[in-house]
Amino acid sequence: MPIYEYECESCGNRYAVLVHMKDSTETESCPRCGSQQARKLISSVSVVRSTSQKEKDREKALRAVDPTKPQEVARYFKEHGSRFGDEDFRGTNAWQDAVERVAEGGPTLDE
Repeated sequence: MPIYEYECESCGNRYAVLVHMKDSTETESCPRCGSQQARKLISSVSVVRSTSQKEKDREKALRAVDPTKPQEVARYFKEHGSRFGDEDFRGTNAWQDAVERVAEGGPTLDE
């Protein structure tokens, strides 16, 4: 059974309703004012992936990056690092600064 989110056009209240599939075309009345004038909202979804799936996704994505080009690697991590999860590429402030510097064409840590 999906959860639909609504916004009441009369009072502005936002609310969620667990709806049976057979009733999914009906608009639920506002619990605050009772109005039937509500619209369904587009809700975000969350996808849960296992650690092994994250590793597979990361390996696949990194194959497209040339490891001999530090600027390309840094730019990739800057733009796409969080898509694998915050814990994967968070790093320290020094690490974040280094990625920013290299992505902009500055020296790597080895230079």
